Amino acid sequence: MEEQQPADAGAIVRAIPVEEIARILALNPIFAQFDRSALLAVAAKCRFATFEAGATIIRQGDPGNFAYVILEGEVDIFVEIPAPAEPIRMSTLGRDRTIGELGAFTDMPRTATAVARTDLRLLRIDRDSMMSIAANEPTVAIAIIGELGQRLHTMNRPLAYLTYAARELARDEYDEGILTELINQQGDLADFARDFAQMASEIREKQRRHQEMLAAASIQRSILPNPLARAGAAHAVDLYAEMHPAREIGGDFYDFFLLDERWLAFTVADVSGKGIPAALFMAVSRTVLRSVAGYTDMPARMTRANRQLAADNEACMFVTMFHGVLDLATGVLYYCNAGHNPPYLLRAGGRRERLHATSIPFGIDPDTDYPIGETMLASGDRLLLFSDGITDACSPDGEAYGNARLEHALEGVPERSATEVVSHILADNARFVGDAEKFDDITCLALHYCP
Repeated sequence: MEEQQPADAGAIVRAIPVEEIARILALNPIFAQFDRSALLAVAAKCRFATFEAGATIIRQGDPGNFAYVILEGEVDIFVEIPAPAEPIRMSTLGRDRTIGELGAFTDMPRTATAVARTDLRLLRIDRDSMMSIAANEPTVAIAIIGELGQRLHTMNRPLAYLTYAARELARDEYDEGILTELINQQGDLADFARDFAQMASEIREKQRRHQEMLAAASIQRSILPNPLARAGAAHAVDLYAEMHPAREIGGDFYDFFLLDERWLAFTVADVSGKGIPAALFMAVSRTVLRSVAGYTDMPARMTRANRQLAADNEACMFVTMFHGVLDLATGVLYYCNAGHNPPYLLRAGGRRERLHATSIPFGIDPDTDYPIGETMLASGDRLLLFSDGITDACSPDGEAYGNARLEHALEGVPERSATEVVSHILADNARFVGDAEKFDDITCLALHYCP
């Protein structure tokens, strides 16, 4: 048998005795059914080749007119699909396994890519040779048809299992026992079934966590107050707020409630961190603030709130907060700004003021004092409270929205209701952010004093 060079780049071919090739072929399930004369006929047409590790043996989509039988080494099988950037490794084949057998028996393009995992020694079998042998040796054709039929038979049941499992997973009715029988078998489909089962387990765990987060988000939304009814003393204010977490749940919150028929308490706060820890600290902060709220002796009340939040705070979390108490009859506003973004006070005459921090955030130092600021709201004055999720929000280019853009947006709100003010600010912020990822919670509260 002459030394020849196969079509595959990187292959090295040398002579090998026909009897030795026949003995090797007999170890393969496809050729094991051939009688000796058929085996020798096939062996006479085979060639011997070697490839170095990393070489591509066959490529998905290329025309296929030959097959390889592995003598030594291992081959990784990859399939390319449109979704992932990288091909998916389906299996690893070793000694006596056949690569690209459809190419030796049918006129079909390659359905996968084979890459040498290690240095390889292979036998190459061309389709033209197989077809000419099958024409002269009927037992060859019968054996080929029988082997391919057996493969189809052994694949249908596992594929049915996998199809059923996929449908059950889509309906959220997947049972881990569905694939037990298949996983306990041997072969490539059993390997795939194990990968599928692992994937299904991860998907169900993510679904469970997602459902838990949705439930937590629902609970968090229920904590926020209902719209303030403009009745009685509350008729003196038009108030509206929105909170939008960056994830399912967040650490921002707002609150407002009547202390009595004359005094209104309102708050916007931002807890450090994200996710579940921030949400829990948010709930605690709201509860603590409600428990101490009042219009008398406010410095002591705020100091007490800070001490409660700083006590046993092993997670070292804190909350920035603007808490105001408004006399609905006179417009007197007492406020504590614990390290929060200074709200904008928009005077009816067009002047703009900021209500700056009066102390540090709650939860940091239990011994910090919290002095109170005071101002007077006149009829027509407006307040805008917000969290830094608005000013820190970034465009796709990484530019921050900032205070300047917020102030520009505020120029268009003098005649708008509280609801319209919040909607206007959030819409302007959303247009600026565009498709950029939102990384912080956003809260906005507008209050219009109109006795």
